[in-house]
Amino acid sequence: MHSQQGKGELADPIPPSVEPATAEPATPLPRRGEAEAALLDQARHALHESPADCALIDAFFQATTAGLGVIDRDLRVVRLNQALADINGLPLEAHLGRTIPELLPEMGEAIVAHLRRALDTGEAFTAEVTGRTRASDRPRSWLVNYAPVRAKDGVVVGVGTIVLDITERKETEDRLQEEGETLELLNRAGKQLAAELDLEKLVQAVTDAATRLSGAQFGAFFYNVTNAEGKSYMLYTISGVPREHFSGFPMPRNTDVFAPTFNGEDVVRLDDVTQDPRYGNNPPYHGMPRGHLPVVSYLAVPVVSRSGSVIGGLFFGHPARGVFTERAEKLVVGLAAQAAIAMDNAHLFRRAQQLIEALERSNKELDRFAYVASHDLKAPLRAIANLSQWIEDDLIDKASPETRQHMELLRSRVVRLESLIDGILRYSRAGRVRDKPEIVDVRKLLDDVVALLTVPEGAQIDVAAGMPTLLAERVPLEQVFLNLIGNALKYADRPDARVEVRGRDLGELWEFSVKDNGPGIAPQFHQKVWEIFQTLNPRDNIEGTGIGLSIVQKIVLSKGGRAWVESEKGAGATFFFTWPRSESDPGSGER
Repeated sequence: MHSQQGKGELADPIPPSVEPATAEPATPLPRRGEAEAALLDQARHALHESPADCALIDAFFQATTAGLGVIDRDLRVVRLNQALADINGLPLEAHLGRTIPELLPEMGEAIVAHLRRALDTGEAFTAEVTGRTRASDRPRSWLVNYAPVRAKDGVVVGVGTIVLDITERKETEDRLQEEGETLELLNRAGKQLAAELDLEKLVQAVTDAATRLSGAQFGAFFYNVTNAEGKSYMLYTISGVPREHFSGFPMPRNTDVFAPTFNGEDVVRLDDVTQDPRYGNNPPYHGMPRGHLPVVSYLAVPVVSRSGSVIGGLFFGHPARGVFTERAEKLVVGLAAQAAIAMDNAHLFRRAQQLIEALERSNKELDRFAYVASHDLKAPLRAIANLSQWIEDDLIDKASPETRQHMELLRSRVVRLESLIDGILRYSRAGRVRDKPEIVDVRKLLDDVVALLTVPEGAQIDVAAGMPTLLAERVPLEQVFLNLIGNALKYADRPDARVEVRGRDLGELWEFSVKDNGPGIAPQFHQKVWEIFQTLNPRDNIEGTGIGLSIVQKIVLSKGGRAWVESEKGAGATFFFTWPRSESDPGSGER
């Protein structure tokens, strides 16, 4: 940008009585420009020093890698170093006496404005200049320090400049900023994908993020769907342009261009889709239909689920050529992989919601069935029991002992069927009907359970010390203990039955056990005892419905615990179950 004459002689436009400004210091330069600033100071002194001193200054002037120059009030170059000549792309001597607009036609206007500012205000400043010189085939950026050069009387007679090429630094800063914005976008998209379970919102978020990451004019997500004719594709979301731009067109088909994406075969990235041999091979349009948004740059990425099935595809277009880079492709492919997982999760969530709704409907139907069973079925059973008693009374003088035994057996079967119906009702409600948790002293609860049971003479129930106080629903816990202790007494099959109840702290859970000294249970039956309607003893020997342990397990599982048995044949049995230390209130919305 600026110039020098040979042997240290200066051009005439600046008078010999010039000295550096001493008023306000120049705007601070970057660190690497401090040495160049000192050199420029020396160059200013050279304007009124001897030829020998000028030669010395020339040596310093040429030694620096920064571009240095001096311009007079007519905006002509009077001194410069080789570094500045190289920046401008002209020989050093070709600069001398020529104006800035002549030397730098593309950037002359901006540089002239900066020089006029320094000349008019007499103040130093730093400005950034971007453009092309004869040495650059692409735009570059420079940081230029402009400092007024003053005569001894203080008059500004020229401007000294220090020129630093900051193109690489600017490009690095731009890349870092772009990477930062990309990472921020990916971070936001990742958080949204991880948290969003609404499928429609999820797919829209994916399409919006991928459109921005790719630099596309518009992006769309199409679902794979199967119809009677085979595969077709449904527009699900659009980003970058109004949906109306696509609403008038039929859904895309499995054409040569679309097939690799919808089949999950590969990513397709084209600088110009219209030049690809796969383009325009399918009727009736043989390309894009009339009125379609112009597409030259094309990028399509399949979205594949964890099971390997193709959910659909992300498609991006731009009217300019060569928009989609390899980096953009990698970003969209990564986002598509995250999207596939998130969409799988959303599908699972939606399926779970559907199952929950179906379960709620099933539970309501079960409640209705239980109501019918407990009321409508028990009424005729009672009638049968009454009729059998009346028949027996009518035949009291005529009935044989065998007939009386049969009538008694009939009534016992009626009682057993009533108990079975009651058990089914209890089982249907176990673990589903929720009450507000309360403070439960387990020791006191066990005392109440024992009081409710008919304990045979000679039997003993031993409750260990150290039972906890829980925040729990009292009734379900009471049902569990009633069934387990009642079973232990019922199936002990000995006059000196002994039942031991213990508790063990496991942190968030308590483990309880009910141990008996009965005949025990062989290992092959440890799972069978929990099945509904299953008993190990003939019902004519020990009256039972086979529902009690099923109710225990159902209640315990509903609390997030587990129930199991440890026993050997002839060595008694110990039934265990775990229960939470603190239950959430079903009405609070906690889970």
